[in-house]
Amino acid sequence: MDERARGARHPVRVPRLPGGAVRRGARASRRLRVRDGDPSGGGRPRLVGRGGRGRGNRPGEGTQPLPPGPRRGGDRGLSRRARRVAVGARDPHHRRRAGLGIRARAAGQSPCGDPGGGVSLRRLAGAVERGVRRGGGPARRLAPGDDLAECPRAGHWRGSHGHAGGAAGLAAAPAADGGARSRARRRHPSRRRRVRDHASGPGRAAATSPDRRRAAGVAVTIPSYDVAVIGGGPGGSTVATQLARGGLSVGLFEREVFPRFKVGESLVPATMLLLERLGVLASVAEGGFQIKYGATFQDQETGLGHTFYFLRGMPWPNWTYNVPRAEFDTILLEHARKQGVQVHQPVSVGAVAFDAEGVTLQADSGAERTSYRARFLVDASGRDGFLASRVGRRQRVPNLGKVALFAHYRGADRFPGIEEGNIRLYLFDGGWFWWIPFANDVTSVGAVLHARTVRAHPGPPEELFESMVRRCLPVHQHLGSAERVTPIHRVANFAYTNAPIVGDRHLCVGDAIAFVDPIFSTGVFIAMRTGELAAAAVLEAFADGDFSARRFAAYERKVWRGVAPFFKFIHKYYEPAFLDLFLQPNNVFGAVTAVLNVLSGGSFIRTPLRIRVALALFFGVVRVNTWLRRLSGRPVESRLEW
Repeated sequence: MDERARGARHPVRVPRLPGGAVRRGARASRRLRVRDGDPSGGGRPRLVGRGGRGRGNRPGEGTQPLPPGPRRGGDRGLSRRARRVAVGARDPHHRRRAGLGIRARAAGQSPCGDPGGGVSLRRLAGAVERGVRRGGGPARRLAPGDDLAECPRAGHWRGSHGHAGGAAGLAAAPAADGGARSRARRRHPSRRRRVRDHASGPGRAAATSPDRRRAAGVAVTIPSYDVAVIGGGPGGSTVATQLARGGLSVGLFEREVFPRFKVGESLVPATMLLLERLGVLASVAEGGFQIKYGATFQDQETGLGHTFYFLRGMPWPNWTYNVPRAEFDTILLEHARKQGVQVHQPVSVGAVAFDAEGVTLQADSGAERTSYRARFLVDASGRDGFLASRVGRRQRVPNLGKVALFAHYRGADRFPGIEEGNIRLYLFDGGWFWWIPFANDVTSVGAVLHARTVRAHPGPPEELFESMVRRCLPVHQHLGSAERVTPIHRVANFAYTNAPIVGDRHLCVGDAIAFVDPIFSTGVFIAMRTGELAAAAVLEAFADGDFSARRFAAYERKVWRGVAPFFKFIHKYYEPAFLDLFLQPNNVFGAVTAVLNVLSGGSFIRTPLRIRVALALFFGVVRVNTWLRRLSGRPVESRLEW
């Protein structure tokens, strides 16, 4: 019972033995064997004697396995929960431990369910701590051959040297990807309800039978998937990888050829948890990316400034990476390919059409147009907002309409010791600059300006960017004679929300949901975290056979609950009363701890009561400071009007 047939791995489940059979004695299990159904169509199990005698068997003839046809669907008479257990799915009442929805696992087991495989964050953090020098010094980045064997024993991310010391030296550990294909994949519960014709070609067979597809007017030869994902960025790669691991066939459609240039190069610490659960942490560690331990904020107008270091003792480590997105996104997409995702690239999806059984996509690759079928669609198209531009709407966030001009420089100033990798954000009278150092002596420098400032400038973007560099004294000083190695890139409209983000047989992830001001480096984390949440929701939908918009209401609530605190911090960040306290922090009642918890990615966890109380007190003090500034005649207007 509760096992799969050896040959075709079909689910086998016995509903209940007849009462008479149970009353035959305590030793009945030794005398009888239970068949998983009646080939003639009967739904009740058969009791077969030790010699093979039973209904439909001749004397002396042993029992024979059922052919695939009668065996399939033998569990349909069960309740929904019983069917899930019959095919090996997790009980819906299975308890989870607190955190980002991480299922508890035995000690020593890798996040992918592969004992002893991969690289865990605990081992990686141990290597980071061993690479920190006690007296400070320049940061050392990944080098092949560095040791990753030892790991800290503490339950949280704590090291022995505090925040002082140099940045980490990490090893190029064996990637967890190598054994991914050889691992036996769990068969997803959704497959209990359908027959899959294993045709050749890209993707597995459609969920419906050929006869039903012909009746619907869909050609049998159309490549079909369980799920189609539009977009190959961090959000698309994450959701595609998780769905493929869940046993679904996934087709991913990416318009651009990787590697490609992309903004959003600073990660938050909670991203490390997502990389670990995705099974790609080892590959990212081998990339040699710059490690950072914090961020520096400086206001040129008031002279205030402060460096924040990521907290210890949190569910994530107290460090993370600065990543050139061309390399980082390529690692994630290649990892998805290794997990069985069928990647179509470069392919542009031009139109989609939903029907009762799924969605049809029209994809263009050069002059060739191909149709694809899927039972479900995930929009991970980023700021393009594929579905929002066709069946939804985009709402701009008031006063957050900004334009970013940015480029990469080689030879800019590097800061000593542990601060070498820290990002820096400089506020000045025209907007603010980001300063993100990479591992190869390259620094990303970007200016975020009000849209009207850019529109009013008559010259090319290069002239405007250089003029803003001269106005921001710290950036002008640290750039010095550095060489610009990329063109000046421009990205507009830095804050919006899309609606709806869920619908019948589709949902959105990442920037296809919303985009917030990049000042707190949350873009990649939001994309990957919503991709993770979306994968869980889609897998449950396939298990239940329900793809209605109502089915994904819980996913939508989790997304907006996690994104809302970032929007609040963005609005407050431009208020002088907030900056007075933010740049002169006092951890009374744990206010600073609460702020750093949210900005590290903690808003997507069920925030503890003490954190919520501390945040409420902090914003209450901000309101009091606004009142005091108004009484003293100091400005209280938000800088959002830049």
